[in-house]
Amino acid sequence: MQKRKIGALIVGVNGATANTTIVGTILHNKGLIPDDSFKRGMITEDDCLKEHDLIDQTQIVFGGWDMIDKNAYEAAIDNRVLDRVVINSVKEELKKIRPMKALHTPHDVDETIASDYSKNGTSLQRRVDHLREEIASFKENNGLDGVVVIYLASPLKAQGTGVYNTLEEFRKAIRDNDTGLTSGMLYAYAAIEENCPFVDFTPNVTLETGALLELADINNVPLAGRDGNTGQTLMKTVLGQMLKIRNLKLDGWYSTNILGNNDGKVLARSEHAEIKMRDKLGVLEPLLGYGDFDHTVNIEYFAPRGDNKEAWDSIDFLGWLDQSISVKINWLGRDSILAAPLILDLIRLTEYAQRKGEKGIQSQLAMYFKNPLETEARGFYDQYKLFVDYYKPTAKVTCLPQNVEEVKHVDNPCAVVSG
Repeated sequence: MQKRKIGALIVGVNGATANTTIVGTILHNKGLIPDDSFKRGMITEDDCLKEHDLIDQTQIVFGGWDMIDKNAYEAAIDNRVLDRVVINSVKEELKKIRPMKALHTPHDVDETIASDYSKNGTSLQRRVDHLREEIASFKENNGLDGVVVIYLASPLKAQGTGVYNTLEEFRKAIRDNDTGLTSGMLYAYAAIEENCPFVDFTPNVTLETGALLELADINNVPLAGRDGNTGQTLMKTVLGQMLKIRNLKLDGWYSTNILGNNDGKVLARSEHAEIKMRDKLGVLEPLLGYGDFDHTVNIEYFAPRGDNKEAWDSIDFLGWLDQSISVKINWLGRDSILAAPLILDLIRLTEYAQRKGEKGIQSQLAMYFKNPLETEARGFYDQYKLFVDYYKPTAKVTCLPQNVEEVKHVDNPCAVVSG
C-alpha cells in the first residue's frame, strides 16, 4: 500500500523553531542522523501509541509562509541553531523550500507589517481567499493526501483583539475589514475552511474564538493549542504538581529568562510580551488550587545568546512545621531543539485525529501547551494521563488522582498497567 503524503504548512516557516524542525527531518530522512537521536523528545514514541497508524517523518512535505524572502537553507544559516557543516549536508534540499508571502494585520510585529514580502494592499477577504488558494495549490502540486497548518508566528500585540462568537459575525468582520481580526485568526479560518487541522503553538488568541470552533465543528477539523510548553513552564507543571501531592505550600516562585533569538527580541516589547506573560504566570494557581504566593516571571533579550536560552528559577515553599525550603533550577537549552520534536508530534497526532473523524479542540494533547484549551488539567502528570487514557483506552493508569490519599501507597504515581 502506498504511504500517505501529508503537507505541513507552517506560519513563520523561516523562524528558528520551524526551520530547525525542517532541517532535522531532512537530515534524518537522508540517513545523516541516527533514528534514536531524531526521535529524542518525541512523545509519540510512547508505548501507548505503538498500535496506532501515525504517519512517519518521511511522509511529511514542508512549506509555509513568512515575511522574510529567504529559502530554508539561508534561514538555517541565519538562525544559527545547528552547525553550518551539518546544514550544508542538506543544502540542496533546503534551497527548494521557499516561503509564500505572509499575511499581517495591525496586531503583528512592526517588522512584519513593514515587510515588502507580505500580502498587503488588498482587502481581508482577498487575502483570506489567497491563503485558501495557496493551501489548495500546495496540496495539489505535491500530490498530498492532506495538509496540517501549524501557527508559529511571533506573539502579537494583545490590544484591540476582536471577539467573534459566531461564524456569521466572523465572516462579516472579514468583509468589513475589521481591525479586530488578527492574522492568527485569519490563518486558522483559511485552514479550517480548507479542512486542514490547525495547531496554535503560540500564545496568541486564535482558537478561543467561538466562530472558529463553530467552523471546525461544521467541517470536522481537529484543532490543538495553545502556547507550546517546552521549558521553564514545563518544569512548573511537573514540580507544581509534586508540591500539591506532597502538601507542601508554595511561598514564591521567581523565574527569569535570557534569550537572543527573534522571539526574545519581540518579547522585549511590552505590547507583545503581554499575552506570553499571561500564559507563563497563569499555570500555577489553577494547578495548586490557591494563589497566595509570589510569582514573578522576567524575559530578557540578550542578542549574543541567539537560540541558546537560559532560565533560572528560585522556588520557595514551606515544609513540615512551616520550615522554609528552597529549590534552584538552572535550565540551559536551545529553544528550537526543545520545540521541534513537539511540532512533529503535533503534525502526526492532528493528522491522525482527522483520519479518526475527530473534530474541534483535541484536549488529549494538553501536555503540549502552557494554556491548553478545553481542559482543566494543568499538572504534567494529569495531562499525561489524559494522553494515555485517550490513546490506550484499555490501560489502567494510576496518575495523580484528585484525592492525595489515594497515592500514599503507590510506588510509581504514574504507572500504566495493561487492563
